[in-house]
Amino acid sequence: MSARQTSLVLVDPEERLALALGGSVLFYRRLSLGALAAIERQQMRLLSPSQGQGPRPWLPPQALEAAIAAHVLVGWQGVLGPDGEPVAFSPEAALRLPIAARRRLVERAHSSELWPGEKT
Repeated sequence: MSARQTSLVLVDPEERLALALGGSVLFYRRLSLGALAAIERQQMRLLSPSQGQGPRPWLPPQALEAAIAAHVLVGWQGVLGPDGEPVAFSPEAALRLPIAARRRLVERAHSSELWPGEKT
């Protein structure tokens, strides 16, 4: 049984963690509070005023999830195209990840499942 780390380690922009999904591996970094705040500001939309109220801020969940995934995903291995051939990582190719894979990546990037220094 490993002891829980007693101090926090800041997210390093060069950090690389691995998430195995089937025969593929997605490489990602944890999500920092600063990055999350910036992404939320970028994705925020104002809803039209209704029933005497002013415009209301709204954060579209799918847009937020896609923006977080784009920020934390830094590479992959073993990802194949529809033709069965390996696909090189690029931001454009990453947009084609299945929703379930993107959701798992986002969950993992801001999860307390793994703190720095703990084993996967």
